[in-house]
Amino acid sequence: MIRTATPDDLPAIAALHLQSWRTTYDGLLPADYLGAGAEAQLRAKWADLPRGTTLVAMQGDRLAGFISVNTGNPAYLDALHIAGFAQGGGLGPRLIAAAFAQIAAQGVTAAYLYIVDGNDGARRFYERLGAMETWRGPDPDYDFPSTAIRLDWRDISPLVGMAKAP
Repeated sequence: MIRTATPDDLPAIAALHLQSWRTTYDGLLPADYLGAGAEAQLRAKWADLPRGTTLVAMQGDRLAGFISVNTGNPAYLDALHIAGFAQGGGLGPRLIAAAFAQIAAQGVTAAYLYIVDGNDGARRFYERLGAMETWRGPDPDYDFPSTAIRLDWRDISPLVGMAKAP
């Protein structure tokens, strides 16, 4: 079940986000950052619901995944994370489609995100969904050397259409 996130979801979102970063970025980002630094950053990030669209996917009472999109045109896909037990079942594309359907209803037509260089699995995933690299350079989010890659959807309507499909 995919639904709008509530403040009660924030601790589980922060925990999944941290676990996902520690798994995905092991070897890509410094280990000391993935320890206490990332934990503090994500705890602060998820202290309140962000502006925009944040959806959660639940399997029973467990958080299976979440997506957070900051609206603008283009919209910024800030976070998409799927719990290990729910990976590989198509939940990621369903969350993107549901979030993009909500922002499209507000007149948004395009979206983008940043990934850490070396996160090849994420890059393949987003490219399969039509995103294209438009920029690469120093990642301003970190105070250590890291390269960010910007991926853009110039037209989100094909993904919005996925949300409407039976």
